[in-house]
Amino acid sequence: SDAIFVNVFKNPAANVSAAGPTTFCVGESVTLNVTPVAGCSYQWYKDALPIVGATATNYIVTTAGSYKCRVTKIATGCFKTSAGITVSVPCKEGEVLANNNSINIQPNPNNGTFTISAHSLSPLETTKLIVYNTTGQQILTQELDALKDVYQIHMPEIATGMYIVKLVCGVNIYEQKLIIE
Repeated sequence: SDAIFVNVFKNPAANVSAAGPTTFCVGESVTLNVTPVAGCSYQWYKDALPIVGATATNYIVTTAGSYKCRVTKIATGCFKTSAGITVSVPCKEGEVLANNNSINIQPNPNNGTFTISAHSLSPLETTKLIVYNTTGQQILTQELDALKDVYQIHMPEIATGMYIVKLVCGVNIYEQKLIIE
């Protein structure tokens, strides 16, 4: 028979990153960026649905969800969709992001065992500790004894990297960055 020529085109790269924390309160935002690829078009998705008009190499996110970007080679139609980035907006309307100096993490950096000092929390309110990774995924959620000012935290299996430690006490939210080495 005659030979048939088959040409297989490569899918473009689709790498998305966040230009800041992906966990924040109502009214805040994070910019997501896709690495530009020559000759390509872009379409951003939230929770598997295309976002109307979101066709640039960046997208400003203000609401919670899982965000992806589809990168399409214009000449071939070949495409690749990025891995998702989860954005969390755990604060409710009316909550207040309190002064970050109100809590102290020692030592920081650490290996997953550390102390949180929080002298300005109300003993009448339930205090919840939440630890998020940089993609907004909750790593730890735990209620704390409201009568204490110092809390010992042990997370022996936590991976190295940067995290956000959040204390929620009534309508007040206290955040600090945590580095695990």
